[in-house]
Amino acid sequence: MRIFYLLIFLNTLVLSVLAQKNTRGKVVDQDENPIPFVKVQEPETGNVCYTNDQGEFVLNYFESDSKLTFTTSGYDTLRLALPYDKYTTVFMSAKENTNPYHMGFMVGFLDFKNKNKNKNLENMTYFLGESDINRQLQMLPGIEQGTEGYSNLFVRGGEVDQNLMLYNGTPIYNSNHIFGLSSVFHQRSIANTGISRGISSAKYGGRLSSTISLESSKTGSYSGVKGELEITPINAGIYIESIKKDLSYFTLSARRSWIDLLIPAESRQQSVNANIYDYQIGYGKYLKNGDKLDFSFMNTRDLYFVSLQTTDTANGNIPITYGITQKWYNVLASVNYTEQVTSQLKRVHSIHYSSYKNKNDYSQETYDFNLLENPLVEEKLQRGIRDIGLKTDWEYAFSNEHHLSFGWQNTFRQFLLGANNLISKNYPNQSDIDTIVGNPNYQTSIESSFYGEDKYFFSKDVTLDAGLRATIYSFDGYTKLVAEPRFHLTYFLQNNDVFKAAYNRHNQFVNQLNLGRSGSPDNIWVPATGEILPQNSDILEIGYERKLGRQFSGTVNAYYKNMQNLSAVSNLNDASNPEKDWKSSVVQGSGKSYGLEFMFQKSKGDFTGWVSYAYSKSVRTFPDLYANEFLFTFDRPHMLKVYGNYTNEYSIWNFSFNYLVGSGQLFTLPIGKFRDINGQLQLEYNTLNNYRSPLYQRLDISAGRKNINSSLSSEWRFFIYNVLSNRNPLYVNADFANASYTELVINRNYLAFVPGVSYIIKF
Repeated sequence: MRIFYLLIFLNTLVLSVLAQKNTRGKVVDQDENPIPFVKVQEPETGNVCYTNDQGEFVLNYFESDSKLTFTTSGYDTLRLALPYDKYTTVFMSAKENTNPYHMGFMVGFLDFKNKNKNKNLENMTYFLGESDINRQLQMLPGIEQGTEGYSNLFVRGGEVDQNLMLYNGTPIYNSNHIFGLSSVFHQRSIANTGISRGISSAKYGGRLSSTISLESSKTGSYSGVKGELEITPINAGIYIESIKKDLSYFTLSARRSWIDLLIPAESRQQSVNANIYDYQIGYGKYLKNGDKLDFSFMNTRDLYFVSLQTTDTANGNIPITYGITQKWYNVLASVNYTEQVTSQLKRVHSIHYSSYKNKNDYSQETYDFNLLENPLVEEKLQRGIRDIGLKTDWEYAFSNEHHLSFGWQNTFRQFLLGANNLISKNYPNQSDIDTIVGNPNYQTSIESSFYGEDKYFFSKDVTLDAGLRATIYSFDGYTKLVAEPRFHLTYFLQNNDVFKAAYNRHNQFVNQLNLGRSGSPDNIWVPATGEILPQNSDILEIGYERKLGRQFSGTVNAYYKNMQNLSAVSNLNDASNPEKDWKSSVVQGSGKSYGLEFMFQKSKGDFTGWVSYAYSKSVRTFPDLYANEFLFTFDRPHMLKVYGNYTNEYSIWNFSFNYLVGSGQLFTLPIGKFRDINGQLQLEYNTLNNYRSPLYQRLDISAGRKNINSSLSSEWRFFIYNVLSNRNPLYVNADFANASYTELVINRNYLAFVPGVSYIIKF
């Protein structure tokens, strides 16, 4: 009976809350960009609320005859009467020479729309002229490229697989073209890129280092069609955007390499071929009841093929052809349904699919004209991973002081750990062979997460985000329940500076085994098991942000991260062999990283850009690899980065540059040699990552020229990567100089002075 009365009480309480008077809307500037942390106040009663990161607000206990005031730094105060239970777009006018930098975000968060509002990022200097989201992120503090010239991301001492990269909310498992030289994302197709470097809301989980959110265009301040065509030394691409304001949108982005088309078709089929493509499609529509439907699709592919012909002289000059083919691809799709249940409650239901697969094909075909069919030996190796995800996310404005978010997320993750198909057929006096080594079936893990978070406004100056994420993980009889507390404090000081502090705990149930190089398509995605435990980390961060005058801003962040159950490969050959158990080649250890980051930026005027400096340290402890603590491969204690861009709307020329200087990359080199008990010469090592290359320094420049005499707007962009030809090592190794094994030499490869060009037509 007590339970019955309790249910009646709770139902009455919920109904009374839902019956509250309120108004809601979105605060934007004159270009319809959202304005976060605007104070929305009802002067007669003192009721107050604040806009969120998307500029949205809900004000409860609203009187029908009240006029609300909208106030925030840098904008004219607005006084406006709003109706009940309707969604209203509120426009605010920026004061002359206002500073556009927004400080109302979590510590460690950076993006290219609100935090780094530097115009014309497409003019940034890129490798080979390929516009690349990852290379933009590499210019931010705490984010490193890893190997010279590559577009991988190592965030605050973490590995590549510790980044959760989301395209319109769907995870992608390999974001690389050309073995890591370029990313699969065309810069023009992304409306905003945001990265949380370890600190995130309870809504996001599953990775230790960062959450990277890539969002395509979904709205605009106009109705119409626009787009552009682009050609670079590698790709030709097109982007089209069609928007019907407040009704629907459609976006299409597609790129394909074009150099292979210059090769005769017969040669592409029989001798050599290499091509890449990617395309993204987005569609959204507002329904008659006010709900919204969003659809997103993405497909990428790399294909590389080489065929060599030799002659078997020992058996009558019989021609033999050896072929090598490697192909990898991503397929992503998602559907989101957004409904505004009441003026206080919004929920988003989503389903997504993400698949990544890598295929290697090795063949040997003998052309024996005495046989009806040519003898063939073929080996096909496939590996991959795919996700099917379901989730529902709810946002509820319980009161002006408490904004709740909660939800459920379920991921069915399937692993293809390695299937090698061995084929031999058409050989005289031999039976045909068609066998599969390894497991050709996907193995499934289930990851179910529940989260809840309260954004509590203590006062106009202090907010606390307190959340909890709980995950139940299951794979092959192994089950793990984890809890992840999340806390984030924001304190607005009297002079409008902001102090922030946060603590997060993260767990990661999927690992990538590096078989030689980070970001390689041959690397294997594997699940957490009873033997290979899930990774976890605790991160603590504090930050201080300040607007400096009308055009500048400065930030300081300090962080400490402790990581457990990190994975490393102890035997590359065994780990890559489908016949063997991959778990026997994996060892686990711990790590920690800490650092101090400074960033100073200018985001208004003809000249914009930023200067950042990061001091950091990242170490690892793997008792099964080395007895003592050693430096992480991509540890860079000191790194200074400068990005500058000059753009004047009345000039036909614009310019930009990247400048980086700091600690060199680490490599493992021998310190000598010795003879083993069998008399064989062996290399002697004292520790891992024991050699740091000389000071790293790189200057990249670009120049763009607009064509103002054409009926269509067009532009040439010229790029030079490492214009000063600094000898930054791409790869370093050691070997004996000759067969006498008497001299040990160091081999170094460099990447210097790489030009690029692109031609763009806008319509």
